Amino acid sequence: MKMRRMNKTMLGLALMASFAVAQAQEVSPVDFMRYNPYQMKANPATDLPYESAMSLLVGNFALDIQTPTFRYDNLFDFDAEGRPATINLRQFANSLKESNYFGLNADVDLFTLYRRINKSMITINYGVKVQTDAMINDGLFQLLACGNSAFVGEENPASVSMDLNVRVYQELAVGYQLNVNDKLSLGIRPKVLFGFGDITTDACEARLFTDPDSYALRLEEQVAVRASMPRAIYAEDGQLKTNGPFKTVELFRNPGFGIDLATEYHFNDKLSVVAAVNDLGFIHWSLNNLEMKGQINDAGQFYDNGDFLFEGMDIDQLQRVFSDEWYRERFLDTLQQYFQVDFSEAEAYNTKLNTTVLLRGNFDITPCNRFSAQVQGRFLDTGFRPALTLAYCGSFFKKINVCATYTVMPDSYDNIGFGLSAMIATCNIYLTTNNVLGFYKPMNTSGFNAQVGIVFNLFK
Repeated sequence: MKMRRMNKTMLGLALMASFAVAQAQEVSPVDFMRYNPYQMKANPATDLPYESAMSLLVGNFALDIQTPTFRYDNLFDFDAEGRPATINLRQFANSLKESNYFGLNADVDLFTLYRRINKSMITINYGVKVQTDAMINDGLFQLLACGNSAFVGEENPASVSMDLNVRVYQELAVGYQLNVNDKLSLGIRPKVLFGFGDITTDACEARLFTDPDSYALRLEEQVAVRASMPRAIYAEDGQLKTNGPFKTVELFRNPGFGIDLATEYHFNDKLSVVAAVNDLGFIHWSLNNLEMKGQINDAGQFYDNGDFLFEGMDIDQLQRVFSDEWYRERFLDTLQQYFQVDFSEAEAYNTKLNTTVLLRGNFDITPCNRFSAQVQGRFLDTGFRPALTLAYCGSFFKKINVCATYTVMPDSYDNIGFGLSAMIATCNIYLTTNNVLGFYKPMNTSGFNAQVGIVFNLFK
């Protein structure tokens, strides 16, 4: 069935997003660690205290998950021992916001090189990235919890909407950091991008109306999704197929461009400010593009002027649905025909990167102890997501660096982060998280970020 094939396709795309690698986009303690070269991803203008630094394969790995309104405690009723006893779907539905955000990011850098030349520093970075963000309203969960009896009348439909956007791409960046004078430094990182796969949701919504007199059900739906696949997909003999095995050359397709910009200004030896714009750019998707559209199809008696209208069944039909397997399968197949999703080739299109802007103030109590305050905002397909972070970073014994952060985001207030790095010879090993509490209650945290890596540094 086309609907079943679409479900398998969408599941495959979701799995591709889940296991893909990408830049962690939420605030991380790494962004504030003065002796970690990867802070340059947030602030390309920063002046690193090294002549050179390099990482290969394991230089930086990060995982970031954001689920600020989905909480495990709200889904279950618990017994006396604190174990889940029953599912409380109504409680879970009532705990949700009207719009609920979900984000998933991970980060693997395959190669990074930093090299100082007089008053400037050249950086080269190559990695693979994904931008994943989704928004789902509470309507689906309210409908499952309360049934359609809670949504009666023309002015009170059960509304379900979802917005999912996934972008997987490679990035090759060449950066230039310049110390203009003792007070001002500038940074720029132009980036060449190669898109690997994309899902862009233009529309995914449905409304269910219940007539207050007859209790007839009327369903409106609209689904429109564009996708660029790693392999071309086509229909043959009622099945979706690809045109042969994957080839390495196809990694370098769907070109794009991005840029990071930053400036850092020191008022004196204690106070400084940073302003930066990161991931400003786009990707042009032109190969293996697919368009998926779904709407109510005219498949017979339940079709009414573009909607699905179910006015009930007589007793004989209802009995046969439950007792006659052949009749039940034919009835369900007929229903599926109303909700078919059509696949077709799509024209080339552009998508923007998830651009981040930040403004940070630093206050150095001593050369080895710094307090920072930062406001950051990300422009996602699902909307604007701000964040406020307070941070402390300290250096001890010239070998140990620690960083503690606290970040507030919409519907997410428990983000207490901690980072630790140790210098062993010229090897800088670090481990950070933006939510220590996530280790203790992973199913109840509003978000979780972890980064780990090894960088080879040469001190001045």
